[in-house]
Amino acid sequence: MSGLPGASTCPGPGEASDLKSPLGAKFREPLTEARFQQLFGDAEQEPELLAEPRWSRLRRLWKRRARACSGPGPWPLLRARLPPLRWLPHYRWRAWLLGDAVAGVTVGIVHVPQGMAFALLTSVPPVFGLYTSFFPVLIYTLLGTGRHLSTGTFAVLSLMTGSAVERLVPEPLEGNLSGIEREQLDAQRVGAAAAMAFGSGALMLGMFALQLGVLATFLSEPVVKALTSGAALHVLVSQLPSLLGLPLPRQIGCFALFKTLAAVLTALPRSSPAELTVSALSLALLVPVKELNVRFRDRLPTPIPGEIVMVLLASVLCFTSSLDTRYNIQIVGLLPGGFPRPLLPNLAELPRILADSLPMALVTFAVSASLASIYADKYSYTIDSNQELFAHGVSNLISSLFSCFPNSATLATTSLLVDAGGNTQVAGLFSCMVVLSVLLWLGPFFYYLPKAVLACINISSMRQMFFQMRELPQLWRISRVDFLLQVPGLCILSYPTPLYFGTRGQFRRILEWHLGLGEGGKEAPKTDGPPDAVAEPVRVVVLDCSGVTFADAAGAREVVQLASRCRDAGIHLLLAQCNASVLGTLTQAGLLDRVTPEQLFVSVQDAAAYALERLELTGPKTCTVWV
Repeated sequence: MSGLPGASTCPGPGEASDLKSPLGAKFREPLTEARFQQLFGDAEQEPELLAEPRWSRLRRLWKRRARACSGPGPWPLLRARLPPLRWLPHYRWRAWLLGDAVAGVTVGIVHVPQGMAFALLTSVPPVFGLYTSFFPVLIYTLLGTGRHLSTGTFAVLSLMTGSAVERLVPEPLEGNLSGIEREQLDAQRVGAAAAMAFGSGALMLGMFALQLGVLATFLSEPVVKALTSGAALHVLVSQLPSLLGLPLPRQIGCFALFKTLAAVLTALPRSSPAELTVSALSLALLVPVKELNVRFRDRLPTPIPGEIVMVLLASVLCFTSSLDTRYNIQIVGLLPGGFPRPLLPNLAELPRILADSLPMALVTFAVSASLASIYADKYSYTIDSNQELFAHGVSNLISSLFSCFPNSATLATTSLLVDAGGNTQVAGLFSCMVVLSVLLWLGPFFYYLPKAVLACINISSMRQMFFQMRELPQLWRISRVDFLLQVPGLCILSYPTPLYFGTRGQFRRILEWHLGLGEGGKEAPKTDGPPDAVAEPVRVVVLDCSGVTFADAAGAREVVQLASRCRDAGIHLLLAQCNASVLGTLTQAGLLDRVTPEQLFVSVQDAAAYALERLELTGPKTCTVWV
């Protein structure tokens, strides 16, 4: 039977078709698994796959699906847990290495006397402060995400640890311990302090496993400042016996601050004139040097190391004058060279110290995370709060094996590292080199160092925390959430809606009303103060943009015009809390032609503090706040 022209029946499986038209196209054979592996898979492995037992094939397929549904592979996980693998390939060696080296050496020089001083707060021998200034710094350099964060001994944690150590391992009431008995007592106290570091590190690792780094979001700056300021007062009072040469036991428990003050006042007639003189001379040198470092921060190539200069001078003076034997001045004594033997803390003590380790872990995370966030915002990079938990947890856990006490980020050395030009965690390596040189070779030079000098270093290192107390009245005036604001000549405006063409008119009228920028500029600004308050012209306006989630071209031009009108009227305009998209729109509209980058702030508190400190606002209560 003849078919259609050019058509034929479908060829068999082994036949080839010579037709080019669709009607003559060859139909695809059914595709089996073996044929698929032959066409698209590895043909060399096909015999093995066919011969593979059924249970083995099922196990292989299950592993493949498990890998497809699991999290990141080992390399992304390793990069997440070892941040240097991410930032070290992009390290700018020529631009950053010198600054990191200078900053690291500077911080290391401060770590030596400060570590020994904070060891006295912890009620352990001074050399263990050097250990705590070495191992945690090295570990955080490898695990931390805060580029400008300096870790090590921290006065607040040292004070908390010392109080717990004195309670757990009290000194015998009879006193006058022999050398062997003193060594045994110190060994027990070192073990208790190391156990607390182990416990706090384990707790932070548990918080990391539960991904509780999000708690850093709720750490407000006023809370952290209140904590550290209160601790600074406790440190000052606790060091008074050492300043005056009074061998008084440390007071613990409730009202320890007032008990210590009462004991010092009672024993004041028995104070040592020699130690009092050493303390006065030390403070007379340390306090002015720190003030010079702050006032001439921009002019000094590196801060003056007042602590190490004081340590060297006091050691030489004590050695040449034999102050330890003639006037019974307490000295540091021999610092053992090298490192302690790794030793696991007594785990039987963990139930006893758990109640102390928990607040230490919380303080470590609170101070470290808030401090890292402050400098991350200032230098435009991000930190991982959960990784910070991991870094500080591992730091405390591992360093406890080397007889270190609890540690965290420190306010004083972090500020010093930034001022000295530090850029990355590489500065921590140079700091470790300085401390390592003291542990290995330079320890004997500190034999005659008076302990009163270390007490003065403790007090002078609290300078920044003491000055935070001056911000309490400012916080009372700056924020209605933290406290209630009333500041003369300062106006804080919060606009809580998107700024676009439909709201720009309302925005303009509101600001004209509050700033007195109406027709002719003669209108007095509105005030939320008492009715009888005398209105003072607004000198500074802080525009809180946290509620402005979006701005279009019309709204951005309105802000630019506001900046021009404020400049013409002699009003200093500060912008705070602009998100990235809004700031980008304002920049494209020409905002930076009207204001400088110094007028842009991360928070309203920073902007208000800048206005209060730099512009010296004084006068009656006439602040304006609108929400």
